[in-house]
Amino acid sequence: MKNARTLVLAALTVVLVLAGGLAWRLYGRPAATPAHPVAALPRFTAAAPPARVPAPKPVVLAELRPPCWGCPEAEKWPVQFRTDLDLLAPLGDGATNAALWLKDFARPVGSRLAEAEAAMKRRVEGRDGVGLVLPPEDPLLREAESWADQSTMRFYPHVWALEGFSTPIPNLLVALSFARSWVERARLHPDSPEALEDCRRALRWGRLLRQEDVTVIQDLIGLACIRVGADEMYDLARRRGDQPLMLAAAIVVGEHAPQRLRTAQSLTRVGLAPGDMGRGALEPNDKLVDEVIGIARNDPDRRFRLEAITQLAFARSKGSREQKNKAENALDSLLSPPRSEADAAQARWARRVDVRELSRSLE
Repeated sequence: MKNARTLVLAALTVVLVLAGGLAWRLYGRPAATPAHPVAALPRFTAAAPPARVPAPKPVVLAELRPPCWGCPEAEKWPVQFRTDLDLLAPLGDGATNAALWLKDFARPVGSRLAEAEAAMKRRVEGRDGVGLVLPPEDPLLREAESWADQSTMRFYPHVWALEGFSTPIPNLLVALSFARSWVERARLHPDSPEALEDCRRALRWGRLLRQEDVTVIQDLIGLACIRVGADEMYDLARRRGDQPLMLAAAIVVGEHAPQRLRTAQSLTRVGLAPGDMGRGALEPNDKLVDEVIGIARNDPDRRFRLEAITQLAFARSKGSREQKNKAENALDSLLSPPRSEADAAQARWARRVDVRELSRSLE
């Protein structure tokens, strides 16, 4: 019993560290220190194209199976939902990349950053701990609705290049505020037909943010959007006596915490302290370098592979001769097909970066 309690406390500690790093990235300082000035990108002026959002798949109670994230086989699962999210909120079929719109609010040089900052000042405290939300008819919130109906959200390399710890990221505080605000709007009018649509919108938005699987921080924000949408959908289904939808939403909510924990575990395995742009990197040792190489080559989740690849830049610079050779050989192997272009781009960065110069830029 004592050992079990120790394991639970250790797991909770990892999750709290991850949550602290997430808050630091969102509310503290900019998420990355660019190796060179970030060029301002032109504003995306086109409107979101019309989109069709299909109805959710029917929930068949006999087919619902809560996944066992605590079972041994789960260690090999990607850190993704095992439950089909089309049961709650299928993606729309809009043909424009939603990242082209969302990137305009990015720090430090987004063309609409001033609008984003003004919108964040309009937020008020939502109910039941949902956080700060925009007013129900806020113009920016209304504008975001049609972008949640698009089928894709891809930032890399469509908007930005991958540059290790200096990789730019979208304004995730704005992105999270949209999902929270839609959920709060559903709470204000729970008997309205639009309430479920707002929950589905928050879920679709989270799915879009997770779609790319490139940065851990964006994935976590997407996961949070899905959680708040499914949580409110559960309450609405309970209120309406829709037991199949209620159960499906409950299973999705139950998958949130295991994915956060697995994310924290994956980051600690590669020696990262979340959110500090590499200052948490451990001094290389043989066991750590071998484990990081294994993650960089084989992890089923791309974001964890890319995090591990950035760590190989430190092993290449700060490790022993043998560790340096291992790291360089691993990076070279990632440059060849059939590796993904994202893996190769991150490996090119790790192969050329001057870690001493990088460390100075992070001071």
